[in-house]
Amino acid sequence: MSLKKMHIKNAFELPKETVLNEFYERMITIPIEARTNLKNELIHIIGIERTRGVFIRYGWHCGVSDAEKAMSLQWDDELDLVFAGPKLHMFHGYLDRVEILEMSFDEKKKCNFIEVLWINTFEASQYLKAKGLSERPVCDTLCGYASGYLSKVLKQPILVKEVECRAMGHEQCKCICMPIEKWGEEIASDLGYYQATSMIKELDEITEKLKVERDHLSKASDIHRQLIEELLSNQGRKQR
Repeated sequence: MSLKKMHIKNAFELPKETVLNEFYERMITIPIEARTNLKNELIHIIGIERTRGVFIRYGWHCGVSDAEKAMSLQWDDELDLVFAGPKLHMFHGYLDRVEILEMSFDEKKKCNFIEVLWINTFEASQYLKAKGLSERPVCDTLCGYASGYLSKVLKQPILVKEVECRAMGHEQCKCICMPIEKWGEEIASDLGYYQATSMIKELDEITEKLKVERDHLSKASDIHRQLIEELLSNQGRKQR
């Protein structure tokens, strides 16, 4: 039986390999260590904040893609899709388990908030292994994934914020998923991470600054070379 003809509640009872082969035309695997090294290199090149934005948006696109695939199966209402999200999250190896602690929807079936516990996320584990305790949450890819997935299946912009993180010393990672308008000013600084245009603008600004620095260095080098040549020339005339 084709996966797309199955109800989404039953789809994940199939072997993981079957689901992955049905869901995706082609899958690639990325070693966690390689991904961690890439993130560290990006931090070195473009800084922590910009790197965080890159991985949040990467997670967002992954979440949206999975949401589209989940919606191609049989389902009764959006809650079926919401409960499928954690299973897809686990399928990718992002974490060991997801527990939905609390959910609230209004009378129009619009999401008020969803509180979720993430058990043993790979991002927190890798951070602890490499750097020890962090001063802030580090599960950027997971936040982006959950934001993209929920925004797509619930048909409203949902922003996911990690409020507790194992990398900070908490027992497990916990996040709050809420419509953007319900966050208020608390989420203002996070919105930029989801805007690819802001990243491009920042990179353009960095490139322009580097060009200016390069020009300054080039001019300084030319002046230095001229001074050396003049000194050598004067020394040669004196020796005559």
